[in-house]
Amino acid sequence: MSEPQHPVPVSKSVVLPGDWVLAGGDASDLPALQLWLNSQPRTSFGRVFVEVFSSIQIVPLHAPPGIGITWLCREDRSPSPMPGIGAPRGEALVHAVDGWLDEWLRADDCDALGWHIWLGARTSSVVASFGARLERELDGRTPRQCSSPDHE
Repeated sequence: MSEPQHPVPVSKSVVLPGDWVLAGGDASDLPALQLWLNSQPRTSFGRVFVEVFSSIQIVPLHAPPGIGITWLCREDRSPSPMPGIGAPRGEALVHAVDGWLDEWLRADDCDALGWHIWLGARTSSVVASFGARLERELDGRTPRQCSSPDHE
């Protein structure tokens, strides 16, 4: 079994008090997501989206008070008469992260505020493609630091 790929931070590297944060990952990212959440200042605010196949994969994640966690269960999103079939892997995560970015980053001039985006689930081709597109979109915005698993 191969090791999961490292998530790609698409952001500045240090989160300051008052910064907003956004993270997206899947079940394979849970340990890394918890470590990331542990590193966030208590004054950060934002959202974490975690895509899992089934609700049985939901585990407690501890976050600062201003960071909410949303679980996206693929089997609940695309009912199928055959067990084990759900929405395509990464699709729900990309829709959730993209929608949140529409509300918080794209709608306002958030460059004046600090922001930090963490995106895992890169073994999904849907998420990998979205992540590359997001990195290009954010390339000219500040504050920003972008790295990939190959450069960590």
